[in-house]
Amino acid sequence: MHRFAPTFALVSSLSLLSACGSESNAEPETNATNIPMVTALVVEMSPGYSLNREFVGTVQAGQNAKLGFELGGKVNALMVDVGDAVKKGDPLIALDTQLLDTETQQLSAQLEQLDAQLDLIQNNLQRQRQLKKKGFSADAEIDSLTSQRDALRANVRQLDASLASTELRKEKSTIYAPYNGKISQRFVSHGDVVNVGAPTLTLLADSQKEAQIGVPVTALADINRMTNPIIRVRDDQYPAQLMNPGADIDMRSRTVTLRFLLPEQTSALNGELAYLQYDHHTPNEGFWMPITGITDGLRGMWNIYAAEVDDNGEHHISRRSVQVLYADDSNAYVSGAIGDGELVVTEGVHRIVSGQQVNVAAEQ
Repeated sequence: MHRFAPTFALVSSLSLLSACGSESNAEPETNATNIPMVTALVVEMSPGYSLNREFVGTVQAGQNAKLGFELGGKVNALMVDVGDAVKKGDPLIALDTQLLDTETQQLSAQLEQLDAQLDLIQNNLQRQRQLKKKGFSADAEIDSLTSQRDALRANVRQLDASLASTELRKEKSTIYAPYNGKISQRFVSHGDVVNVGAPTLTLLADSQKEAQIGVPVTALADINRMTNPIIRVRDDQYPAQLMNPGADIDMRSRTVTLRFLLPEQTSALNGELAYLQYDHHTPNEGFWMPITGITDGLRGMWNIYAAEVDDNGEHHISRRSVQVLYADDSNAYVSGAIGDGELVVTEGVHRIVSGQQVNVAAEQ
């Protein structure tokens, strides 16, 4: 039994050494497989960044008239309704003119009476002048007839003026379209009694539509220098023309209202939202990167992770502090302790720490 003890011990020792050797050889392979793979991009520094912004306003008709009568009366006829398209000169709404028609008949009758009296005076005056030639008429009689004739002529002119006034009031009892457009509102119905100047219809012009946009004072100078402003209405974009450089600041919105003339073929409706396209450039050096590569820092700063290459060609993580100048849903423009051409980790930052070795899959 004791003869085989050393042999068994030797075999056991060799087995242990063999096992240890196997473990020591397998350890580097295990560590290599544990090095995390991260996605990174090559930093491309930029002297600044541009943002496409939109300032909102509304589409307004070039002409927006609330039509009313110059005299009161009862609405007798409505020739249009809301949504109707009209042409310049089309009748829109009319008042009852029975009283004016009666007044016209009275004045016409009085005028006929004056004409008859004037004919009689003219005939008498002609006979008196013939008698005077024969010495049978006095000058006083001729002067009296001449005076009566002139008075009748003055009364005729007065009645003519009254008739013209009545006809004018009859004409103004109907509202005619002052321009081409559409009826957007109606305030009266058939049989309503309206007062002088009370609005009855709202007429929006078809032409000369404009967009009224409120812009901040800080952007006013840049917008005034725009050569080809673009206005977006729904999904349509229209070239526009700036009509005024801005006069004052709206006390409620603290913006300056600018008016932009839209093309004639614009299909936008009055009151629709209109957006002014504006490219704003900020001259701050930095670069764009996905927000997935940014983590919280201290004192209002943010952290990103750079993948530095050591002398052995291996990548190690280095934490850098940056400032986020602008961010949207997916990307951020940052500036800070990072140089052009360095690698920045964009994904998997929650799995790495500063100083850790990583494998990098770089993006363009």
